[in-house]
Amino acid sequence: MKKNLLLYILLGFLVLMNGFFLFNHFSKSGRSDPRRLGSANFISKQLEFDVKQTQQFKDLEVVHREKMRSLLDDLRELKSKLFEKLSDDTVNPSEIDAITTLIGDKEKAKELETFRFFREVVEMCNKNQKEQFTSIIKGAMHHKGPARGNRPPRGRPSHDGMPPPPQQ
Repeated sequence: MKKNLLLYILLGFLVLMNGFFLFNHFSKSGRSDPRRLGSANFISKQLEFDVKQTQQFKDLEVVHREKMRSLLDDLRELKSKLFEKLSDDTVNPSEIDAITTLIGDKEKAKELETFRFFREVVEMCNKNQKEQFTSIIKGAMHHKGPARGNRPPRGRPSHDGMPPPPQQ
């Protein structure tokens, strides 16, 4: 009887702990992570948008993200087609050239979409906000990001298998 009681207590403890961990895990995943809000929240706060500007910005961002998602999907598909050619016995240079030209066109479209988006943001800003926005963009263009040591960016192998050279 005492052996069974000890097992029941242990079982109850384990059930409670699992419940606690599941609750903790799912309650965190439901919250919005400030890092996931990203540039939209940052820009909106930095430029001190009013309610109307904030709504315009959110609307612009939804359209922009959808266009970028579509372009990125297309790029991923084209790059897959390109690298599928690696295992072919013969490689048709004109076919490779055509695929890489399409990849270049999609990359160009991405850059143009980003420019269009930022241009529309500038258009909705007042004079002071335009100056602040220009400062933010210039800072972002010159920002290298956090140091990652000798590792390539997550999910991307280095081109030659070697670590990047040390930065000075």
